[in-house]
Amino acid sequence: MAVQRCVESFTVWRGGVPVTFTAGQLLEEKHPILKTHGHLFQDVATAARPRQAQRVEAAVNDPGTSRNLTPPTEPGPSSPDPFDPTQHVTKDVLAYLGTVGEAEALRVLDAEAAGENRAGIRKVRDQVLEDARARDTVSE
Repeated sequence: MAVQRCVESFTVWRGGVPVTFTAGQLLEEKHPILKTHGHLFQDVATAARPRQAQRVEAAVNDPGTSRNLTPPTEPGPSSPDPFDPTQHVTKDVLAYLGTVGEAEALRVLDAEAAGENRAGIRKVRDQVLEDARARDTVSE
């Protein structure tokens, strides 16, 4: 049995009662509303898949443009202060740990354990260190 998808929300009055059909609602092809409002429905089997929404960052100066987020870099001449995990959210700490070698990863993980000691970081410690060792091996 064919299925029809409502492509635009609308309301009709049947017997003095409003009946609403919402966009995306599915109906069997024999539903009586299709006789009068069939132009607002599309056959699911032949409908093109909707385009996936593009991820857009809302907190930018120009709405509709996306931001490139880069994790903090290892300390160097341009950043004299070492990365402090207690000053960052878990996601940023993990992003940073995904870019450093074993020595820096150990330092940050130890600082995290002594400070915030967040479970989201603690539970991936072994994997973070393994990945950091692999980066050290590649860079040698």
